Amino acid sequence: MMLRLGTTNYLGANIRNFYADGVAVSETIYREKVFEGWHCHENNHITFVVKGGTLDQRRYREQAATPGQVLLYHSGEPHRNRHTRHPSKNINLEITDAFLARQGLQFPAVVTAALPLLVLRIYQESRINDSSSLPAMQALLLQAFSNQQASAAPRGTPPWIAQLEELLHDCWDQTLSLQQIAQALYVHPVTISKYFPRYFSCTLGDYMRRIKTARALSLIQQTGMPLTAIAHTCGFADQSHFNRTFKAMTGMLPGAYRAL
Repeated sequence: MMLRLGTTNYLGANIRNFYADGVAVSETIYREKVFEGWHCHENNHITFVVKGGTLDQRRYREQAATPGQVLLYHSGEPHRNRHTRHPSKNINLEITDAFLARQGLQFPAVVTAALPLLVLRIYQESRINDSSSLPAMQALLLQAFSNQQASAAPRGTPPWIAQLEELLHDCWDQTLSLQQIAQALYVHPVTISKYFPRYFSCTLGDYMRRIKTARALSLIQQTGMPLTAIAHTCGFADQSHFNRTFKAMTGMLPGAYRAL
């Protein structure tokens, strides 16, 4: 029989747990080799890799997970994790099926640039752990999951939407003007401005800052680059702008994230 892990139960050692009303947050560290066989979890969860990394294997695919990346696991989904680096640290965000059903939501099917930032903001709320934390965490989840469902490409989506998304991710370290984007896509700037929020559930500026911040996550943990250099590499105007944006997106300053 396959090993099935319950709420806040992981193969590593938990150093912090939070659970309330269908939402759980665990900070888990791996200091030595653990069970590498097939197993599953009772709840849906998003794993954010803070330090180290692992080779995540599913039935028909595998993926190397490194700092700054997230992995999606549906409840009961078989997987195994091999060649884990030691030490490794993950933040795990669990959402029960009951919570999703109660809110009329679905667990995400694809990873977006917003997901690692969501996990960090909810993690910060779990550390505050006051009377406002649970409502704040639930609101963040509802907004993020409903936005993702709303932005899932429906039939009739203009082809330039996918081209725009690819362009923004490919040129994440460049400062693109709306006019440059419009010229690259052969789409009028007014059309982009009008329809962008419909398909991305945020403004163009917020989406570009979200991508830059998500890219900064891996640089902060995987390199010894000074934060000022990372700010410049990721296209922020200066260190102050980087700090403000990073905290708005994750709930913490870049230095605090590096110290996790």
